Amino acid sequence: MNRTEKFNYNGRTDDPSVPERIHQVAKEYSGQSGVPVITGFSSDEGVKRNKGTPGAAEGPFKVREKMGSYAFTDELYDAGTVIGTENLEDSQQNLGDVLKEIYENNSFPLIIGGGHETFYGHYLGARQAFSGKIAIINFDAHFDLRDETPSSGTMFHQILSADKEVDYYCLGLQPQGNTKTLYDTADKFGVKYYSIDEVRETDAADKVAASLKNYDAVLMTLCMDSLQQAIAPGVSAPSPNGYTAVEIHNLISKFAVLPNLKSFDISEVSPPLDENDRTSAMAASILYKFLTVRQSF
Repeated sequence: MNRTEKFNYNGRTDDPSVPERIHQVAKEYSGQSGVPVITGFSSDEGVKRNKGTPGAAEGPFKVREKMGSYAFTDELYDAGTVIGTENLEDSQQNLGDVLKEIYENNSFPLIIGGGHETFYGHYLGARQAFSGKIAIINFDAHFDLRDETPSSGTMFHQILSADKEVDYYCLGLQPQGNTKTLYDTADKFGVKYYSIDEVRETDAADKVAASLKNYDAVLMTLCMDSLQQAIAPGVSAPSPNGYTAVEIHNLISKFAVLPNLKSFDISEVSPPLDENDRTSAMAASILYKFLTVRQSF
């Protein structure tokens, strides 16, 4: 079993007697029902295996740090951070086990990675908790459909190869970052995918959101390399023409309100590669937007 590390929130306080910021309201999770639960996955073993630049293991801590002073008065819990090791497969299973318990308590995991290998652990927890048809919505510059040793670039191939009750939607693809082999693989698996230009210029996001209402469970994941490098430089594979801050906040808001959405993760925040904590602050802002838009947990 991987070690789990608690996070101690701190931040500005206007009135100690009035809990009105995240660091004042966030509590340690101990089985509460119907609440949002922040969970970290400190790993970049998958990034290393994918020949990327490591550093995302620090993401769960820095993003929480940026959230600490945000104004917030609702219930919020934290289940700590699963500390990954070089045994990626065991680490992902351990994350899945933590998430399974949260799901079974009818609460809502908000997961902070870690490299995008975080999502495989995310999926493992969800699949243990939910039967039936699952949809994955991934905001990403890359398919992550490689057929090779498990890494941050293989998760969706692993899932679709083994689970015929999963549909995969990918929004924000950068054509220069995805080979013909990957497009052919996506077609083989029946992936519904849209480039960054198609998301911007068509009603693709609205159509996907409408189609997701028919699933037993929806899992949402955001790879921070789908954002513009100017606003999210601290990632392993930056995108010069990725989502703007306005675009990604609006997209997350659109999907956050789906009643069958069961969880959301943000991955690939790499503080050592960041500039003035811009990427960590952006991820914190996106999570905050999600928390304030979601109607119920």
